[in-house]
Amino acid sequence: MPFLWALPEVLITTELGLLYPCASGGVRWVEEAFGKKSGLLVGYLGWISGVANNATLPVLFLQYVLNQFYPHLYEDINGLLRYGILVGITLLLTFVNYRGLEIVGKVLILLLVISMVPFFLMVVMGIPQVNTERWLQTPNGEVMTFNDDQLDLSQAGWFPWATIAGIQFRPFLNNLYWCYNGFDQGAHYSSSVTKENYKRGMGGALLLVCSSYLVPVLIATGASDLTQSQWTAGAFATAATQIGGRWLGNWIVVGAGTSLMALFFGEMSADSMQLLGMAELGQIPNVFATKSRHNTPTYAILLGMVVILCLIPFNFTFIVELSNVGYCFAVTMEFLSFFQLRIRKAKDIKLLRKIWNAMMLLPTLLINLLVICLASYATYIYAVSMIVFGMILIHANSIWEYIRCNKVEPAKPSKGETSDFHYCNIL
Repeated sequence: MPFLWALPEVLITTELGLLYPCASGGVRWVEEAFGKKSGLLVGYLGWISGVANNATLPVLFLQYVLNQFYPHLYEDINGLLRYGILVGITLLLTFVNYRGLEIVGKVLILLLVISMVPFFLMVVMGIPQVNTERWLQTPNGEVMTFNDDQLDLSQAGWFPWATIAGIQFRPFLNNLYWCYNGFDQGAHYSSSVTKENYKRGMGGALLLVCSSYLVPVLIATGASDLTQSQWTAGAFATAATQIGGRWLGNWIVVGAGTSLMALFFGEMSADSMQLLGMAELGQIPNVFATKSRHNTPTYAILLGMVVILCLIPFNFTFIVELSNVGYCFAVTMEFLSFFQLRIRKAKDIKLLRKIWNAMMLLPTLLINLLVICLASYATYIYAVSMIVFGMILIHANSIWEYIRCNKVEPAKPSKGETSDFHYCNIL
């Protein structure tokens, strides 16, 4: 996944971000390649996917805490109490984002250090305990059916090979995809930093994300005896407890919590910047370009918070799948815009480079297709509804643009003449 998905996404984002620096990110690329309506649709899909992704983070944090400190409440917590806690977490994190990018940046650096230390200790302590044969084990016995989506249609999908050798590929691939996607969000900052810092930031993000996911997973699976059914939200803390003791498991929860906070800050910042960029391009109402005294897009942040509050009642796996399917559509359009701009229409690029670009696109598009094929029927219903609503928004925006840009005013009669003729003054 790091090589077939993350690396191509980083290279594409870096190249197009440097060519078209804009706070709207991929929206700018798609608009350049396919027109304004396509750009608006991608902006909507990418934004709704990013907000859904952000909704997973408070949910996952609460599951970590419950699994480690209050296991008796993990499955039986009161729904109203759970929602109240999640609302409180969301409001607090949103307020920090509202205070500005400078504060967010400093907090992210601090949270990075705090969150990485316990995982580093788990890796160091777990290396001598690793049994490499565990990496090749497949589930034994009856295959568990995942009831993730809280709907009757959630367990069923049309794809015939969703389970192979006891491995449930729908949650497996969705979690992998969720972990390694989102690098295109870096394009939202392409106009705010220098080219050198932008390239270093994208390369550093790729290295940090891939290593921080891959290495702890290898150690946790190789040095603990957790079975497939035990790998739920919070399982890292359980594995760390087996490797280093209760104190390390508790520290993992703290580290996971701080890393989830960092992800929330980064995602909400990128999502609000995307709406800001789209407003500046005239694709959405100007109100979303309104900034607070902290230089943050106030209404863009508030809109994201409202959607998050609507999604957090659902469980983690369901929200991940919803986020992924929206992201699949949006990022596929971004990849196709790369094909249009840097392969099909690029006259300044040599043939070998075009072939390389095409080969780089192929695995990413196939992975997107597989994620969509593995989705449940409940997710398909959500995806269709999301796209239909997006098309309605696009047509509503076109009508609004027509009304705004075409105003009828009385014609000014020539000297000595009177007339009832009216003309359309296009602003």
